[in-house]
Amino acid sequence: MNARPRILLVEDDPHVSRLVATQLESEGFAVTLNATGGGFLEQLEEIEPRLVILDLMLPLAHGFELLRRLRQHPRFGRTPVLVLTALGDESDRIHGLDLGADDYVHKPFSARELAARVRARLRGAPEGAPAKLAAAGLELDLKARTAQAAGRPLALSDTEYRLLAFFLKSPGTAFTRRQIVAGVWSPQHYITDRAVDVHILRLRQKIEENPEQPRRVVAVRGVGYRLDNDASA
Repeated sequence: MNARPRILLVEDDPHVSRLVATQLESEGFAVTLNATGGGFLEQLEEIEPRLVILDLMLPLAHGFELLRRLRQHPRFGRTPVLVLTALGDESDRIHGLDLGADDYVHKPFSARELAARVRARLRGAPEGAPAKLAAAGLELDLKARTAQAAGRPLALSDTEYRLLAFFLKSPGTAFTRRQIVAGVWSPQHYITDRAVDVHILRLRQKIEENPEQPRRVVAVRGVGYRLDNDASA
């Protein structure tokens, strides 16, 4: 029997943590709780979670600092992170996205919706999908979950990986921001045009030789973005 996907829940409110754990465990996930933020990196090493649900206001650490540490971790830098918080200002969301958050759920929230977002983040590639995608000097191995640019390994977050896969499936095609949202995120996600731009910027910082003058993922005036299939490293 396959082990249940392990979720690390970093949340100090016992009512919230009980609600989330009950819902996720009823849907086949295994949940490990961290109620303070302390020992976060050690816990990652110990349980190797498939996904982290992260509160921001914690007794021993701020969630943004934990997120920064996770993204710098050599083994868990691409682990999906869902931020669960009462902080709903756009500046907080943008800062979280800049640090590498993959999704936001605001308190109060629906436990069923949160579980749906977790499932969407952990959903694998459909059966029969190609094993690799390649264009513009970029390559994704969908089975090994690896990425390269001109033969150079890329350390992409989960969202960056999904975003790059979206473009590599249709090189040369210009997409609106709404089309990008529909192709990369699940219907339960609320992603603004500004958030799309933030994710594009973060992806460019990893795949472009000069992110300020991108040659791979380029802006299309009046439309959105496209992957330029003629670009080279």
